[in-house]
Amino acid sequence: MPASPALPSSGSPAPTAAERARTLLEFASSVIVDVPGMDLAQRPGVPPAARCTVLADGSLAVLVEQDSPLCRIASVPHDDALPAVAEAVDVAPVAMPHRIRGRATVHGTLDVLTAAAPEVLDGLFPQRPAGVRHALLRLTPEHLSVEDLWGSECCVPLDGLGAAAPDPLAADEAAVLQHLAAAHPDHLARLGALALDHPAGPAGWQDAPGGPDVRPVALDRFGLRVRMIDGDRILDARFEFHRPVTAADQLPEAMHRLFRPAGSRRADA
Repeated sequence: MPASPALPSSGSPAPTAAERARTLLEFASSVIVDVPGMDLAQRPGVPPAARCTVLADGSLAVLVEQDSPLCRIASVPHDDALPAVAEAVDVAPVAMPHRIRGRATVHGTLDVLTAAAPEVLDGLFPQRPAGVRHALLRLTPEHLSVEDLWGSECCVPLDGLGAAAPDPLAADEAAVLQHLAAAHPDHLARLGALALDHPAGPAGWQDAPGGPDVRPVALDRFGLRVRMIDGDRILDARFEFHRPVTAADQLPEAMHRLFRPAGSRRADA
């Protein structure tokens, strides 16, 4: 993440910390679950990648291969609760400096999810690699933190995690951002110019020959964030939708309104 991102103004709509954490845990580029102190003879190399989803009670269902070291150690009876850590790291799908956009870290206890029947697996993780036997583990959170382009929360309230909804555009975000970067650089350049004309825009950027390189860095139900790059200088700006998007099929209209002439758009720089 950039050292000094330009965040929205205090009055701008924003997801809750629990919503941000759930979106990261379920849609991040990678999720690693590990047991601190696990014997490296049992788990050689780096911890295996996993997938997870948040259950209604706020615990995490963790999908792992059935013969993985993590599954084996969780399946062994323990006198005490087995401590575990899950870390979700999100990377921008478009090439740019500072591509890591967010990180959510969960400290808790790990056990085997008993209701791991095939229909349960299908309901929680309908898209799984074929030919691989999977098992479900449960990570019960005791501490949750999130750091992303919205800011940093060292202690996300756990009681709201199960009820929090992930961002409705999270599943489509990567494809949309890659399409914008490949097919609409002119639209992005106009957004960058608008951001630099904003009263809160930095001095000196307007003098860059040809203007800065503008790339789409993040998309959510509230709007689009772009990153302006001029040599070693980096600046983020957000452009809010006219109203929050609740489903992917509403995105074309929202993007069309966003790219209207500058007079009808708003940038938080």
